[in-house]
Amino acid sequence: MPATTTVPADPRVGGHHTVQGRRIVAALAVTQTVGYGTLYYAYAVLLNPMATTLGASTTAVTGALTASVLAGALMAIPVGRWLDRHGGRALMTVGSASATALVLAWSQVDAVWQLYAVMIGIGAAGAMVLYEPAFAVIVTWFTPDRRNTALLVVTIVAGFASTIFLPLTGLLVEHLDWRTRWSSSPPSTD
Repeated sequence: MPATTTVPADPRVGGHHTVQGRRIVAALAVTQTVGYGTLYYAYAVLLNPMATTLGASTTAVTGALTASVLAGALMAIPVGRWLDRHGGRALMTVGSASATALVLAWSQVDAVWQLYAVMIGIGAAGAMVLYEPAFAVIVTWFTPDRRNTALLVVTIVAGFASTIFLPLTGLLVEHLDWRTRWSSSPPSTD
């Protein structure tokens, strides 16, 4: 088994620079909440409208979420290796940009196979931005005496993702449908 090296937390960080540490925890708490809310929890609300629009069964549409979760699981090893070698900043930035583009692509799917392709991409992007890389950032940023508190805060705040995004997504679907199509013509006011 190959030996791994753990990079110790910078003793100046999380110890003397607590304002910056608090900003990191706040940013990760918010991004984890939004990430789980949009990439995972919103799917439950969008399931039936997507199935109807795509002319597919809810089973077929649910399979796309399963494919997303499996893609995220398959990405765990390369993501972990990247985090060990390079840290989380670049990985989480690329993952966030990818997730944003994929959510936009999700709104434009016209066929079940497109939904599967987009959701597999979302699963891969989720592996780069959700809890695992966020926790790795916290572990390397904070001194051992502050890690548990930082991890707890991010976990508790992100735990509200379903409480926020399930009703919010339902409200948006009720007023706007599950997606807005890009077109050159203005929307109908009927």
